[in-house]
Amino acid sequence: MTALRATARLQLHKGFDFDAAAAQVGYFADLGVSHLYLSPIAASMPGSTHGYDGIDPTLINPELGGEGGFLRLAQRARARGLGLLLDIVPNHLAAAPQNPWWSDVLMHGRRSRYAQWFDIDWDAASGGERLWLPVLDRPLQEAVQAGVVRIEDGGDQPYLYHHDLRLPLSPRSYPLHHGVRQGWIERCNRSAERMHALLQRQHYHLAWWRSAGDQVNYRRFFDITSLAALRVEREDVFAAVHALPLRLVGEGWVDGLRIDHIDGLADPGAYLGRLRAHLDQAAEAGGRRGADITLHVEKILAESEALPADWACDGTTGYDFMDQAGAWLHEQEAAESLNGEWQARSGDPRSLDAVQLAARDALLDGSLHADLQRLMRTVKQAIGEAAARSDLSDAMLRRAVCALLRHYPVYRPYALQTQPERDMLRRADAAAAQQLDASGRAALCLLVDALQSPEGHGLRVRFGQLSAPLNAKAVEDTAFYRYYRLLSRNEVGSDPQRVGLASEAMLALAQARGNQHPQAMLALATHDHKRGPDARARLALISADVGAWQSALAEWERQCAAAAMPMPLPAAESYALWQALVGAWPMRGAPAADFPHRMDQWLRKALREGKRISNWLDPDLAVEDAAQQWLQDLTHANELQGVRDALAEFVRTLATAGASNGLAQLCLQLCLPGVPDIYQGTEFWDLSLVDPDNRRPVDFAQRAQALADDRSWPQLLQDWREGAPKMRLLSLLLRLRHEHPALFLQGTLYGLPNPASDRLVFVREHAGQALLVAVRRASVARCPGPGLAWQDDDATAAAVVPHRTMRNVLDGRTEVFNGSASAALLFAGSPVAVWISQESGADGQQ
Repeated sequence: MTALRATARLQLHKGFDFDAAAAQVGYFADLGVSHLYLSPIAASMPGSTHGYDGIDPTLINPELGGEGGFLRLAQRARARGLGLLLDIVPNHLAAAPQNPWWSDVLMHGRRSRYAQWFDIDWDAASGGERLWLPVLDRPLQEAVQAGVVRIEDGGDQPYLYHHDLRLPLSPRSYPLHHGVRQGWIERCNRSAERMHALLQRQHYHLAWWRSAGDQVNYRRFFDITSLAALRVEREDVFAAVHALPLRLVGEGWVDGLRIDHIDGLADPGAYLGRLRAHLDQAAEAGGRRGADITLHVEKILAESEALPADWACDGTTGYDFMDQAGAWLHEQEAAESLNGEWQARSGDPRSLDAVQLAARDALLDGSLHADLQRLMRTVKQAIGEAAARSDLSDAMLRRAVCALLRHYPVYRPYALQTQPERDMLRRADAAAAQQLDASGRAALCLLVDALQSPEGHGLRVRFGQLSAPLNAKAVEDTAFYRYYRLLSRNEVGSDPQRVGLASEAMLALAQARGNQHPQAMLALATHDHKRGPDARARLALISADVGAWQSALAEWERQCAAAAMPMPLPAAESYALWQALVGAWPMRGAPAADFPHRMDQWLRKALREGKRISNWLDPDLAVEDAAQQWLQDLTHANELQGVRDALAEFVRTLATAGASNGLAQLCLQLCLPGVPDIYQGTEFWDLSLVDPDNRRPVDFAQRAQALADDRSWPQLLQDWREGAPKMRLLSLLLRLRHEHPALFLQGTLYGLPNPASDRLVFVREHAGQALLVAVRRASVARCPGPGLAWQDDDATAAAVVPHRTMRNVLDGRTEVFNGSASAALLFAGSPVAVWISQESGADGQQ
């Protein structure tokens, strides 16, 4: 059994299956991680590139290699001392006929054994006791008239087809005798009247896809109609969804689980308690301790929010750390000048909070309208009689509900029994009351009281299952694509309104995490990040010199205008694209052939998520295509050669300091309390964009070669552009974690005073062993290049350090510290310094 100390996240799909992952086990073992952390392995939609659209949670995905492929990977991992973590998806499955549970519901409706497994409101007015199925590419009448809805014989039974979509029919709606069936099929396909009559006899209402937001009567993952939510709070659903991972834990192949979208579940706390008990039983049945099986949750925490103390888990998957490490790289004092530049360019004086509040309103009237209607039915059940006695109409209740949802500051409420939760509700209540009249405030009072009452569990569940997707869609999927003050702060789990984070605050947050969840994951990159960690580290430099950014941007735009080839986007979106180009521009300056395509993918997604000049429902292809052509011109046209050169030169001035920042945040990830999670491919510089860009194939052979590089640390700092220093820092610190596991898992953390505001110096101690870590925030002035080595002045005021004999992990120096050290002694020109005490402690290997 390998103790959890560091993970490598792998994105599995048909092109990178279990055998492909198994081929890299030796590399990851040499790199120094303890576990491979796999994306969902259960059967998913054919061709899925991510696995979150599952079709059978009881079956290992055949496209990945099935049970045999998984066992080959697990056995090879075990042989090299690696464990496995699984990412599981208990909240939803694909709403597709390939899903046998969903197909059975389509065929049998409320009589299906799975009818209550999905969160379907069979009594919703829109459905007429049928499932509202918005899958048609046009209104039903037009589809029937055009013949794009047809019946075909499938041999054992007939099927309803819409283009390539095959839907089962109710057995009560067609002739069972095969000899009669062919003529019946022909008559249905020839007659619109017969076809409509047949459709009326189905357990689903076939509908235009555009009706989903208003009419769909099943809960979805966010507003994605192709993903149907499960009721995993039911014992039978829980047992079916978890049978596979619990079996693999019991057989000894799996060492931990990551729970996707915990806030979609009815009662996350109760769910985790149940799952923890089952994991303990499975582990013990296989001869292991339950405590050895870890359990992490994907959870977005607001700035003032912590995981509920009673949740039976080991912490989050690390978005909170990603936000904090990124914020530390920024200059907080730049907030005012960044505001001025953004507002001048966009013409939008609003704060992010105002932008996301407006987005919430639009979503409640748009893609989440059906979810709001579902919540309103629960509200009326809970307080309808009290509202009627107070002469409060349904409209008044709806305004109160929308106002509270609009201002709810975290993803969702849980039991509302703790003071922090009640404070969050009180804050939302006060803000909502300000936008309501007297009748609305009266309705709001009833609503808030009902949410807090012991009998309000069902209401809290429905409220939370709307407030969570509303928060996610309004903030990360809308406001982050409208509010472009600085893209490096628009990241999953981040609060872009906070530009920077002081060193003392960073360490306080790390201490709190270490005390509550010492095995919480620490991430810098994920499968759904919006920009890679090194792109964010580079863009953070804008906050250190906003004036230089303003001047460079003005010059690029002047040259574009002079060439009569301005960026064909509104000012706000242009500002975002320039930032994205700076963040993703290659380290060596010359974009590869695929660069315009990658930028185009990002831009189309950004425009559509922002929903201002394009959107997913009605994309403005003229605007998008014009921007695509401009990107091609930027990288190829002679007319924009000057812009291209100026942009490359500006990036060159940032690149060294940005890479230095990248090493600093990696050092924090590997040395602060928690378990570092290394996303695939980020062993080198990661300048990726949002998915699918961040899921591109990884050249593992190149990384294995770099892992064997035996050049000295100072040499690597000079030849840094391919990412060799990042690989070295990662591998050395992973090795250190392997050699001193208790120091990193249990070691106390305390900060040391230092004379420079751009430094963070701290110590980890355990059983007589000490780790001294110092990192510094770069700027173009402080780290001018061309190498990553800094020019340290011995006259710089000394930092406080322990009275210890210590060895530098990176360059091998040994020093006897007497309580202080100059920058030259501490760093020797390196962006980061990691020292381990020479005294032998009680910190043995595991």
